Amino acid sequence: MSFASDARGELARDLCAHICCARSELAAALLSSGGISFRGIGRYALSLTAADGAVARRYFGLLKQFWGVTAQIRTLFTESLNGQTRYQLIIPEEDSLRLLDELELLDESALFGVRQMPDAELVRYACCKKSFIKGAFLMCGAVSNPEKEYHLEIAAPTEEFAQFVIKIMNYFEIPAKMTCRKAKYVVYLKRAEEIADMLTLLGASASVLQLENVRIKKDVSNQVNRQMNCDAFNINRTMNAAEAQILDIQYLDEEIGLDKLPRSLREIAEVRVDNPETSLSGLGELLNPPIGKSGVNGRLRKLSELARKLRAGEETGLEK
Repeated sequence: MSFASDARGELARDLCAHICCARSELAAALLSSGGISFRGIGRYALSLTAADGAVARRYFGLLKQFWGVTAQIRTLFTESLNGQTRYQLIIPEEDSLRLLDELELLDESALFGVRQMPDAELVRYACCKKSFIKGAFLMCGAVSNPEKEYHLEIAAPTEEFAQFVIKIMNYFEIPAKMTCRKAKYVVYLKRAEEIADMLTLLGASASVLQLENVRIKKDVSNQVNRQMNCDAFNINRTMNAAEAQILDIQYLDEEIGLDKLPRSLREIAEVRVDNPETSLSGLGELLNPPIGKSGVNGRLRKLSELARKLRAGEETGLEK
């Protein structure tokens, strides 16, 4: 099973204790999945099509528990579904009108007498807002495997529905964004922290734990890679600097001889040539008496400056 299926399965097993939350969740599921069909004046067909059997079983249970409705579950398998199985929940037509009324989706002034968005009273409380998001996610949501990327989305049927979902997510301080893809308005999250907050809000604690474990591994791996890259860069920089210093020293030796250098510069020049891979601190420890890193760096800078002046034909103050 995929990470998304695991997350939906975990949420589908979470019990719904209050009818207000059940109404909000079922309304979101019907609206987000386009599960309301007009059959004539006062007649509607309601259905839910889910990618996971656990989701279909959840709504079968909710309908039975809160409304005494026994739905029919069908299994769909066609080439148009890319070989994937879908589970369709068919609600008896004689119960459809009553359900739409209880979900506050009936409106004589609306197209075909059904609201495209729920009444504000349906999501009046925080628990109902959470349930609405859960219903939309269970029917039209997906979350990528965190091993590959961080991405969570809810595909909304209309821009209005997407904006409604975003408004609720913002209520819980989850900064969702929206884009349009193949005539669907997609509400999405791209940051691991935001996805973890969303799954925590919905109640998918096991999925959150899995995501956090992956994120920790990625963070540690990234830190190790950054440190290795930094170490490699520092090693290359040190080696390049040492190579340039040795070239300057060899030039000075050829042009004027190292014996013409002051004792302090002659000593560091000889130590550097004999120890091309040693750090500045290490070079300082090889001197007698030892000196610090800054002292070594200062002497090598003087040698490089002398070599520069010689190449430019400038006065160095040293006899050839």
